[in-house]
Amino acid sequence: MITIITGHYGSGKSTVAANLAAKSPGSVIVDMDTVNPYYRTADLKIYLDAHGVRLVAPMYARTNLDVPVLDFDIVTICDSAENTVIDMGGDDAGTYPLGKYRSYLSARDDVQMLYTVNFRRMLTAEPSQAAEVMHEIENACGLRITGIINNTNLGEATDEDIIREGIAKAEELSRITGAGIYAHTSPAGISYPDTLPVDVIMDNRLGG
Repeated sequence: MITIITGHYGSGKSTVAANLAAKSPGSVIVDMDTVNPYYRTADLKIYLDAHGVRLVAPMYARTNLDVPVLDFDIVTICDSAENTVIDMGGDDAGTYPLGKYRSYLSARDDVQMLYTVNFRRMLTAEPSQAAEVMHEIENACGLRITGIINNTNLGEATDEDIIREGIAKAEELSRITGAGIYAHTSPAGISYPDTLPVDVIMDNRLGG
């Protein structure tokens, strides 16, 4: 299985990717974020090691050098792993390198590309804005996004109202784009009333 995580800068892609990989010990997580030196999967190595996840990252990851080089082969990695999670860079610029592997990924029937969105971030505050970023990502890599991960939060200030708002906007984004909702995230400890249409919940902090 290959799971590609995309989204806007600061949407929480790396944390989502790490949590997804950690749910399947023995997974491989690939840091394909060529936009340095922002927060990225390579910064989570200790957490990933503790959960039995192998990290593959560019040689310049976790440095102050902004060198967009991928010194590994995605095809070889994916062919040799049962479960691979790929953490892409933000927006269309960060997803562009994935286009090199479009033919390979399109030929497989076990690939999902998930769009992580936080409606409390600038430029994705409204479903229409989030849809625009989503389409830019698709156009950059030539692949279709198959699911939405609603990661709407304000860190420690997240409450039920913010969760409710995020779910409503995610549903609207799904309606606009045709991509289904893969999961909603929430800090642990927030209870969901029966009236909230939540199918899958992931903790949006590491370790959830």
